[in-house]
Amino acid sequence: MIRTLIVDDDAEARGYLRSLLADAHPEVEVIGEAFNISEAQHLIAELKPALVFLDVEMPGGSGFDLLRELKRWDFEVIFVTGFQRYAIQAIRFSALDYLPKPAQPDELAFALERYTERHGASMDRAKLQEQFLTNIAQPQVEGFRLSIPHGDRTFFVAPTEVERCMADRNYTWVHLVHDRRFLLARTLKEFEEMLTPFGFLRLNRSALVRKDTIVRLHDGHAELKDGEKLEVSRRRWPELKRTWAA
Repeated sequence: MIRTLIVDDDAEARGYLRSLLADAHPEVEVIGEAFNISEAQHLIAELKPALVFLDVEMPGGSGFDLLRELKRWDFEVIFVTGFQRYAIQAIRFSALDYLPKPAQPDELAFALERYTERHGASMDRAKLQEQFLTNIAQPQVEGFRLSIPHGDRTFFVAPTEVERCMADRNYTWVHLVHDRRFLLARTLKEFEEMLTPFGFLRLNRSALVRKDTIVRLHDGHAELKDGEKLEVSRRRWPELKRTWAA
């Protein structure tokens, strides 16, 4: 059983999430609920959950404030939040999970699947947590670093170190400078939403590239600095030509 705590100031939202879990995820045991970060701290210390569903915005302190105060935590976190670009980007860049409100059953199932993968993996959680706290301390999204867990090591890279991202079903190959690449359990759509503000362009269903790595557009293809030629979908070709030339 996955011992789970729900932290949300909205009683209706807590009840909705609890019912989703009860209906489809018998492996999840909700051992407690908290409506603010003070109560959450008390229950975390008392109940020692393995997983916390954590609302970002709450009166009296945010979910981010809770983790700042803890500094280190021995449970996994799935954030639950409305659309807040800064918060969502901080979560994504830090290789953490979130559910948009209201949570959808398929999104909840995917988040729990990724929890299971992370829980059994060997990774430096202390460094991931430290980088998350570093990211949320940045005044602007431009200061974020992307967390890339790889075995028992974790790399933290600036968006400018990423050259392209290539889809592999629900996974993505992230290609960095100096011929390094990593396979991450995240969709290309997630990377598109993270990296578009940093000058990344979608070429087709499978490819996302940084604009300044493209040296030529010709005959339906984008030629990159490293000599790679990637097909551009017919639908995206006109927009890509305009954006790349700008």
